[in-house]
Amino acid sequence: MNHAGSALRSPFPSSSPSAGDGLFSTRYTSVAANTIDYWMLPDDPELDQTQLLQAIEDAPVLPGAELALYVHVPFCAQRCAFCAFSGGNSLDFKQAERYSRLVVQELSMLLERTQVESHPIRAINVGGGAPELLGGHIDSVLRALRDLPGCSDATELSVELTLSTAKREFIEALVRHEVTKVSFGVQSFDPNVRRYMRQPRSAVHYDRVLNWIDGRIPVVNADLITGLPGQDLAVVASDLRQLIEDKRVQAISSYLLTPGAAPALLALTGSQRIPARPPEAVQASMRLHTYGTLLREGWVRRGTNTYVDRRAVPDEVLTRLAGHECIGAPAYETFLLGVGPQAISSLPGARLENRVDVEGWARAVEAGEHPFFLPKCSTQHQTDTALWAFPLRAEGLPRERFERMLANGALSVEQLRTLEELVAEGLVLHTSRGHELTLLGEVFMGHLVRDLKKQDGRRAVDAYIAEGERLAASIARGEIADANAANNRQLVEDSVAEDEDGNEAGEDDAHAS
Repeated sequence: MNHAGSALRSPFPSSSPSAGDGLFSTRYTSVAANTIDYWMLPDDPELDQTQLLQAIEDAPVLPGAELALYVHVPFCAQRCAFCAFSGGNSLDFKQAERYSRLVVQELSMLLERTQVESHPIRAINVGGGAPELLGGHIDSVLRALRDLPGCSDATELSVELTLSTAKREFIEALVRHEVTKVSFGVQSFDPNVRRYMRQPRSAVHYDRVLNWIDGRIPVVNADLITGLPGQDLAVVASDLRQLIEDKRVQAISSYLLTPGAAPALLALTGSQRIPARPPEAVQASMRLHTYGTLLREGWVRRGTNTYVDRRAVPDEVLTRLAGHECIGAPAYETFLLGVGPQAISSLPGARLENRVDVEGWARAVEAGEHPFFLPKCSTQHQTDTALWAFPLRAEGLPRERFERMLANGALSVEQLRTLEELVAEGLVLHTSRGHELTLLGEVFMGHLVRDLKKQDGRRAVDAYIAEGERLAASIARGEIADANAANNRQLVEDSVAEDEDGNEAGEDDAHAS
């Protein structure tokens, strides 16, 4: 392999049940390489549409079932190197009216096929991409969501935005529709880090947008990322302190960089066009410092990586925050229904993944068809979800839910042994209430999720990370254009292949020009 490929770090964590000589004396010698796609399963090329639709209709409404909705907006004017959703981002903003009409139609089609059509909706998240690029059409989308039978004053309605393209009219629409939470990415205020990530050098829009919002939306959430090229612990501490001291911000999400989902970033670091990511020990310290500081300042965890200023958010708003951020179902019983290009749904006995390409998605919905990409969908029952997803949950794993999984035979001997080991090693706390992460467990959250999955689930996560490594090597060698479409994993077999010796080799495809 050439220099660009060999510089890429192995995606697989080094861990051993007996290890204690890793970072912070844990079994782990690295932070996690993937933090978002744990719900994936091995591709199923044999699955057909009839089987999948039947699985959706048969998905049972079990005790404890919740319904959450995710609306993915596939437009973005930025091309951030770290973006896990870059594969579907489009610059064709003229499609906003068509998209807004069709995404409401798709949601109606999907809900009608389930048994939860009128079920109370726990949370709705409108994300992307950049929802503000819908312009005035955001009104019709938010109105349709508010008019759903299951939407009530108890439903969390959250909307994301991108600071550089948000306009005052968009903020006014969010206020009119009584949005609960607005989220945006800062990632870092450091101009060099921002330049390496292909973001505007200055967060010049930050103050302008926050002044438009100030006091008019209950929760303002700002995202940070640790582990970015050019970062050190001082930069991370400074970014965090700036947000903590800004009274216009009531919630902070601090995410670990996800190199497994960011081949463009790996190509840039691997070819030494930007600095390498910080050493693993420094990245782990960044996580520990972030969580420790927020707790010390009196903030409370209310999401996978989200902390809320308890003193600034009233109880009635705090209880409305669902905390799962719509990245995946927290338990087998949950219905998380995603619509829009690239959206993913999780429901009992089915995982649905929509087509990434906007035009293909739109044509399917216009024809009255569900826009699923069948090879990456599944009808497998992940009855153990609550075990391996609990590190992502602020409330942990309640004892009753754990005992129910035991009684149903959902957990393997290996999973139970791993859980016991994580408790013994101080990464998980076991109390009379159930299981929860320790502060050290939060640092290695992604590893714990992976390690608590069954073997096929672990293989799917590892394959996804390795796939990103192969894409990165092909981008670095110039075989695939460094463009959004390079991260469309539905086309990855067309863009990256292995030669007969097992070496990575790129193939021409639609993106290679």
